[in-house]
Amino acid sequence: MDYRLTATLLDSLGLAMCVFDADDRSVLWNTSFLRFFPEHDGHLHAGEHYGDNLRRFYRGRLSPEDMVHIDRYIADGIQRNRNQTRPYVFQHRGRWLRVSSLAQPDGHRVRVWLNLSTAEAWQHDERPPDVLMRDLQSPDAMQMLEDVGDGAVLLDTQDRILYANDRFITMYGFATKAAVAGRTFADLVLDLWDESGVPRAQARSNQDLSAALFDGSVFAGAPFEVPLPGQRWMRVTMNRTMGGQTYAFHSDISPSKRQELRLLQAERHAREREQELRMLTDQLRDETHHDALTGLHNRRALQAQLRDLASNPGTHGLLFIDLDGFKSVNDMAGHAAGDEVLRQVAGLLRGSVRTGDTVVRLGGDEFVVMLGHCDAAQAHAVGTKVVQAVGTQEFNAHGQGFRIGASVGVRIFSGTQDMEGLLRDADIACYAAKRNGRARVEIHHRPADAAS
Repeated sequence: MDYRLTATLLDSLGLAMCVFDADDRSVLWNTSFLRFFPEHDGHLHAGEHYGDNLRRFYRGRLSPEDMVHIDRYIADGIQRNRNQTRPYVFQHRGRWLRVSSLAQPDGHRVRVWLNLSTAEAWQHDERPPDVLMRDLQSPDAMQMLEDVGDGAVLLDTQDRILYANDRFITMYGFATKAAVAGRTFADLVLDLWDESGVPRAQARSNQDLSAALFDGSVFAGAPFEVPLPGQRWMRVTMNRTMGGQTYAFHSDISPSKRQELRLLQAERHAREREQELRMLTDQLRDETHHDALTGLHNRRALQAQLRDLASNPGTHGLLFIDLDGFKSVNDMAGHAAGDEVLRQVAGLLRGSVRTGDTVVRLGGDEFVVMLGHCDAAQAHAVGTKVVQAVGTQEFNAHGQGFRIGASVGVRIFSGTQDMEGLLRDADIACYAAKRNGRARVEIHHRPADAAS
């Protein structure tokens, strides 16, 4: 959607406009926007995140004491931009501004600011209720505050409570209206947390409340939530009259928040359970396809590895490796020492092949190496490397050193093959290597190969 014509039209009406994309990044703004917010002039650019926009906004209005909360204010402001459904009012650089926001079908969000500072601007047919209430301390206004159905308070210029209706007193658990008169809302909430005896929750509430009240005092009409002890929450909306009088409405949203928390907790438990099941499934799959002693792939995994390799064009190699002299290790030092030697052999085999090749322990002292994309000469070279690596290595287990060897049989194949047939052929070649002197490599030749 092209927003440029809309921006120009709103400029002619004295309305500021800025468009943000679905990722909260600036897309377009008009001249009135820079007039209302001159801190952005020369700095705002297309693609800038709304958080950077807010940081400039707050730096120009926060006291040194409030600057420590700037990241919290920015995070809250981003949420307001994403979730705003009704206009709210705030003061900036001597102007009272009302901001409206509307999400677009294309994912963009259009924000429009109206200057309410002139008397004419407040006299349109949709003027807010606070404009109609000229004197909130009149008997009629007091009665109206009693009849609104929500908790309501009237505040002085220092945010102290001048008047609270009966609903407010009941919601917050006070005995009389005199108990809250002259006190700030922040003091009341902090006292409730003090009485709860939950220091950690109280400390968190102090920070949340401070940030929420700051936003409430700046952005009139923008609701914020206040947590209370006992899993209770209040939604508070601060409002202001043209004369600077502040009043606030309080509604108890505890049931909906508890339901929301239950749903979030259920979702979290479901995610945790799903993660546990996934980890268990992966663990079982890993245990099913891996040798418990060496961590190598096992015979069960070999079929899948062979199928994957055979689906690739070209020739591939299968090395059948049988250790020479391993029985003497078990006979001399026991099976525990033999297991340790097998683990060391497994590590040696991993280091003797390429990263993409597969090393398998069939069982006992028999191993298989799957070599992708190689011919007989290349497979023979790898087999020779394995023979030399095993034959020159001293294996240490339980304080003893052992020397063993390896005989290797090679089977070259292409296309889909029967795994048992390939293993049988490679085993025959390995047996030939042992028969011909051990510690050597023999290649299996099929009858067709021999005839050619």
